[in-house]
Amino acid sequence: MATKAQAKTEEEGKPVNPVAEKEDKGLVEEAAEHITKILAETTYRGATEIGEYVLKHFFNDDAELAQSRDPYKNASYRSLTEKCETQQLPISRTTLYNAVAVVVRQRTLPDAKAYKQLPQSHQVTLLPVKEPAKVETLAEKAMEKKLSVRQLKAEVKKVIAKAREDEPRGRKPLPVIVKTLNGSVKLFTLDGSRRSFTKTMVEELDEDQAKLARKAAEKLITQLQDLLAKLKKA
Repeated sequence: MATKAQAKTEEEGKPVNPVAEKEDKGLVEEAAEHITKILAETTYRGATEIGEYVLKHFFNDDAELAQSRDPYKNASYRSLTEKCETQQLPISRTTLYNAVAVVVRQRTLPDAKAYKQLPQSHQVTLLPVKEPAKVETLAEKAMEKKLSVRQLKAEVKKVIAKAREDEPRGRKPLPVIVKTLNGSVKLFTLDGSRRSFTKTMVEELDEDQAKLARKAAEKLITQLQDLLAKLKKA
C-alpha cells in the first residue's frame, strides 16, 4: 500500500524513490566515513602545501630557523602573520603556525613513520610533545587504537604531566648573574642553534639604525670584558 507521500508523488507523475522514507544506517555511516576521509586528505594536503611553501620562501628551507622562538627571525614572515584573518589571508595565525610546525617536525624527527601517517589534526595535537621517541610512541598508539583528537589530547596531557613529575626537584637556584648571562646568550642565538643574528637582519637596518646597533654592541662588549676579568679573579 502506497504512503501519502508516494501517492502524491505518483499523482504528480514523478518517479518514486523507494528508500526516500527509510533510513539506511549503513549508508549513513559509510558516507560519514568517506566524507571525513576526503576532508582529512584535503586538509592534510592543503596544510602540508602551506607549510612547505612558507618554509621554502620565508626560511630558505631551513627547518631549524623556522622553529626558532626568536620573534625577529624573519620580518616578512611576521608581516605575513599580521595579514591572517583578513580578506587577503583568510586563515588564523594558529593555522599558519601549525602548518609550518608540522612540516618542520616531519623533517626534523629522525624516525617519524607513524607520525607522518596521522591526519593533520592529530599531528598538530602532538606538537606540544618534544621528545621524538614519545611523539612516535603516541602516534603509533593513535593509529593502533584509532584515537580521536580529543582522546589523543588526553594522552598528550598525561605524557606532559609525567615529564613534569620526573623533573629533578630541589636543585639549587641559579645566581642572578648566571640567569642574566644565559638570557643574553639566548638573545644572540636562534633557539640554541649557535647562529648569531642573520645577515638579513643586519641588511634590514638603515644607516642610523646600524650606527645605534654598533654603539650598543661596543658598549656591551666593554661591559662583558669587564665582567669576564672580574670572573677570572673570582
